[in-house]
Order: sequence, then structure tokens, then C-alpha cells
Amino acid sequence: MPLREFIVLSLWALWIGGLTFYALIVVPIGGELLGETQQGFITQQVTQWLNGIGIAALLTLAWSAAARPGSGQWLNLTLLAALQAGLLLVHRQLGPLLDAQAIEVLDPDRFYEVHRVYLILTTFQWLLGWRHLWLVIKARAG
Repeated sequence: MPLREFIVLSLWALWIGGLTFYALIVVPIGGELLGETQQGFITQQVTQWLNGIGIAALLTLAWSAAARPGSGQWLNLTLLAALQAGLLLVHRQLGPLLDAQAIEVLDPDRFYEVHRVYLILTTFQWLLGWRHLWLVIKARAG
């Protein structure tokens, strides 16, 4: 396996695997132990990391797609990047709705409305992330 593919798949795995583990394991346990509101303050910090890792993964996926034109990766990558941009914008809207010192959601109705958008975008990005792995493997197979 060429170094490029190793790097691409490693970052993809860190991104999608981290997101999957966080959503399936960490969030439910955190919510159970800390409560929904306090868990939200942990989520706020962790999603900054997940978004950063996502950006790095998308850059390496673009590097991979450039090496295999015509593989269908560019359309998927464009959608992934658009979703990532949306996540960053929505994340910026959530921050002002939280008071970290008081560990309080300032406008719960607005927070949950915006947060739901964040979750929907994340879900679509997660699904397209898995699709992208399939496209990369398919392109490698010929």
C-alpha cells in the first residue's frame, strides 16, 4: 500500500472511528453520568477536535482523489466538505447559547433547535464518509 493511501485511510479511520465511538459510547455514558446539560459542555469541546480531525481527513481525501480522477470521489468529497462547512457554522451558533461558568444553556429551545441541525449534518457526513471509503477502495481495485 503506498504511503499516500496509508495516510488517507489512517486519517479517515481516526475521523469516522472517533465520531462513531463518541456518538455510540461516550455521549450516552456522559449523558447518563452527568446529565444532558453538563454532557453538552463536554460535547462542545470534543466536537471542536472532531471538526479539526474532519478537516484534516478531508484534505487527505482530496489528495487521494487527485491521484484517481474519474473515480467519483470528487462529488462525494465536495458534499463532505460542504457538510463540514455547515458543521463549523452551526457549531459557532451553539457556543453563545452556552454559559460554561454556570454550566447552563441560556436559551434551551433555540439550543436544541440548532443542535438538531448539527446532528443531522453530522449524520449525513458520517454516511458520506463511509461511502467515500467505498469509493476509495473501489478506485484502488481498478
